[in-house]
Amino acid sequence: MSNKQASKSGIPFVTFLLVTTVLVGIWFLTKSNKVTEEIDQTVNQSVNQAQVINSNSNVQKTGDTIVGKDENLIVFQNPEYKFSYNLLANEAVKEEKSATIYTVYFNSDKLSILDEGMETAVRGAIATQSAKEVSIDGIMGEEIVANSNKDGSQTNLILIKKDGKLFHFQGTAEFLTKIKTEFFFDS
Repeated sequence: MSNKQASKSGIPFVTFLLVTTVLVGIWFLTKSNKVTEEIDQTVNQSVNQAQVINSNSNVQKTGDTIVGKDENLIVFQNPEYKFSYNLLANEAVKEEKSATIYTVYFNSDKLSILDEGMETAVRGAIATQSAKEVSIDGIMGEEIVANSNKDGSQTNLILIKKDGKLFHFQGTAEFLTKIKTEFFFDS
């Protein structure tokens, strides 16, 4: 085969490589733009939450998660899960959401909301020491003192079932006492 024939047969291959490279590049650029948009949305949500927690007496978050009450108290509201909680303005609030669990931290204490069917898994993770009935905003549940099966540490929790969801409060005895009077289920 002559050199002319060899170079002619290589032209379609080089063209194929160029077209493939361009198409793959376009695909990566569109994926990159989608990821950038998701990151921008996450950053904007974080900025909105940070703007909410300050000493302004008329604080209100765009997503209605937190509404200011006065300089010392704020009302943490979640319209999706239909609850509100009165807390001190200096309490740190952090929300996390996965496909199946919503968790909000109030300093080191927390509220997790799961499907009601997860109660067995929650109870399987602890060794109950004592349990008693408790009412939160007229909804009956159970207050439990237990040891963690994971590390043996003592844990205090309240379990309330409402509208197919398990409200799992966990934290200090002071936090659970406050939950009994400052936590409300919204209609």
